This record gives sequence, C-alpha cells and structure tokens, in this order.
Amino acid sequence: MRYLVFALLGAAWFMLAARPASADVQWHVFNLRREQCFNSLNAYTPEESIRGCSDIISMRSVTGDGRAQAYKLRGDRFRQLQDYERALSDYNQVIRMRGDHPAAYYRRSEVYLAQGQYQLALADADRVVRLVPETSGGFRVRCEARIETHEFEAALQDCNQAVAINTIDTAALAARGILNLRVRSYQEAWTDFDAAIFNGRRNARTLYGRGLAATRLGRPREGAADMAAAEQLDPAIAATFAGYGLAP
Repeated sequence: MRYLVFALLGAAWFMLAARPASADVQWHVFNLRREQCFNSLNAYTPEESIRGCSDIISMRSVTGDGRAQAYKLRGDRFRQLQDYERALSDYNQVIRMRGDHPAAYYRRSEVYLAQGQYQLALADADRVVRLVPETSGGFRVRCEARIETHEFEAALQDCNQAVAINTIDTAALAARGILNLRVRSYQEAWTDFDAAIFNGRRNARTLYGRGLAATRLGRPREGAADMAAAEQLDPAIAATFAGYGLAP
C-alpha cells in the first residue's frame, strides 16, 4: 500500500493529461495502449506494459504530464524486472520533465538502494521527505540507506517516523526489524518482523528475521521453524543475512 497517494494522483493525472490532442491517433488504439501502460499491475505482464507505455511515449500528441507519467510507469515495470539502468533512465526523464515529481524521486531512490548506491538513495529520499513529508516511503528508504552506512541512530529515527505515519507499512517494519537485529534489540526485532508478517509481508526476509530474533531470545525451535520456512522460499536468505553480519 506504499505510496497509494502517488498511485491515485498518477491515475487521475494520466487520464486527464494523456488524451491525444489531435485526430492523428485512433482513440481505440490509444485506449488499449493506455490500459496496458497504466493498469500493468492487474491485467498485463511487465513486458506488455512496457510496450504499451513505449507506444504512448512515441505518440506525438501525448505531451506534458501524460508523457511524464508514461515514463514513470515504464520505469516502474523496468524496476520490477530488475532492469535498473533502464528504470533509472525513465525516472531521470520524468525528473527532467517534472523536477517536483515525488514518485519518480521515490522510485529512483529504491533503485539506488538496490544497486548499493546509498548516498544517492539518501539524496533522493531527502527530496521525497521534503516534497511529501506526510508519506512514509521517503523515511523508509532513508532508514534502509542509513542502516547500510551504519548511521543506526538516525536510521531508527527514520524508521520510527515511517511507522508512525503508516503503522502497517510492512517494508518499514521489516527494515526496522533488520536494524533492531543489528543493534541487538532482539525483542523489538521479533515484534517488527511479526507485525510485518501479520500485515501481509510473509517472505523470506521477514521469516528469517523473525526466526533469527526468536533464536537470540532463547526460543531455538520456534526460530528454526521460521528460518526453515524462509529457506524454502529463498535458499540464499541465510547468506543474505550473513552479509548483514547476522548469522544464527
């Protein structure tokens, strides 16, 4: 549910701004491409959505906000496919067109985070926080970047702020769980991972984190069960946590 505000604004923005201004584009073709581009999370594969957005972008009559939104949505699909360079190219284009576009800065910060470019992620997350301080995503990315740069106190403040804004931001809960493991606050870590799982983020990261926290709290059978379930989902999850300096 992160950035639902951005998604809703983007939908309205796209519907109003992307209508072709001239008759050289057949309306039914445009509708199909718009559907593929905008509704990509529901009915279409990322590849189909990319084609739809690319066709929208190529239409001379689609300008301004509509074109910027198509670039942003195509970037989201490239990011989903972990094609980070193309995602960055599209987000950069949105920012060139609309420098105040918080969703593009937010998604670009997530790409930088995935690439390990933590200072760039921090810079973009700072912009998101300034532009939309009432949303949790910028604080969560800033928290994760600061964990990686070992700014643990500042990271905790950011994660706390993200969760205060949105108590069921499962990504922020999971990030704070990792942080609490790293600073040996095991009960707090267990609580964060458990809340993330309860609210729908049941994946290898949250299960392994909860299992590791349970183990450190003296509950080895419970911990082993969670960690085994995590390794069924992702056989490399133990190595991932070892990279954080966290091992059973």
